[in-house]
Amino acid sequence: MRNLTFAGFACLLALSACGGGSLSSLPACPATVELGAMPLKDDAYTAITPLGRLGPPSHTLPTEHHYLVLKPDPGRALAAPVYAMAAGWVVEVSSVEHVGAGYTDYDLKLGLCRDFSIGYGHLSELAEDLRAALGPPSRCNTYSTGGDTYKRCGFDVRVPVVAGQLLGMAGGNPGQYALDLGAKDRRRVQNAFVNHERYEREAADLLYAVSPLAYLKGDLRKAARERTGGWGGARRSAEPPFGTVAYDVPGTAMGNWFREGRPFYPEDPHLALVPDEVDPGIQVISAGASLGALSGYLVRFTPQATGTVNRGFDTIRDESVYCYPTGDPHTSAPAGRVLLRLAGRAGLLAEFQAGKDCSRPRTFAGPKRFNR
Repeated sequence: MRNLTFAGFACLLALSACGGGSLSSLPACPATVELGAMPLKDDAYTAITPLGRLGPPSHTLPTEHHYLVLKPDPGRALAAPVYAMAAGWVVEVSSVEHVGAGYTDYDLKLGLCRDFSIGYGHLSELAEDLRAALGPPSRCNTYSTGGDTYKRCGFDVRVPVVAGQLLGMAGGNPGQYALDLGAKDRRRVQNAFVNHERYEREAADLLYAVSPLAYLKGDLRKAARERTGGWGGARRSAEPPFGTVAYDVPGTAMGNWFREGRPFYPEDPHLALVPDEVDPGIQVISAGASLGALSGYLVRFTPQATGTVNRGFDTIRDESVYCYPTGDPHTSAPAGRVLLRLAGRAGLLAEFQAGKDCSRPRTFAGPKRFNR
């Protein structure tokens, strides 16, 4: 999965268009949207991760698309054909050249109607009819992240497709092990966040992010649900079955937090205090770059309903200091503790302290402030 700077990530956001790929000229949506095909054959992938997967620092906040985990090959995934989930129009294709690695992959947006689209990410090849339709790009930008350089170009197209039609291939490139798959349903707001205005200004697509799997026909939806869970095969049994991106609980510590003074994207500086996407009975600190040595790590724990150690985020409503030990022997996260304290109605103080456990006095040394 690519790590993107703001210029690149804002375009990839929600696998949607950035300056193109308009749906406005498409027919109005019917009362019921139904998808009639899976994007991959059953034997091409091993699992479907739910919406809300965490991968800090580039995916510090719950991710708005699935990963269909492709069958492995040494250093990469086996190439597999990718198909249209329904009839519609491919309205945008983006190419992403990995300059240092020497290969290019593709994202595309399939519009079913004026207010519903499906996004596919990390296609290693495009079908011939899509390649032929590209023409010159309407926009390009070059950006660097993680020591690598990328060049992203967007192409506005209008290619009709039918359900089950070949769109391209996924897999086969180094370090890419999954097909990204997401959708947007703009017929109404789908997700609620505490600071709705922030999302309207900076990340409006997240208000409409849905799982395309929830729109599959009955037998297909049932089969997809049975394969939704962790990268290693653990099943998600909670509702909604395909996960969610919206965990904010007003007046508590639960949900997304944004480093004060930083824009929404890139996600690196931020913090998520949310349930695990596979087992919501576990809660997770998703630590972006603002928590020092803990940057890029996940801290999982069983939430407690009382006390100040490993307290469930959704039960924190006061301004006490709460403590979360890190360095579980099953992870590579550094040993220490995270201190959290609500600061007013929409603020949070957080700090990682190495080499200290929760039995010691809980005093902040240099906390970072986050806001909704």
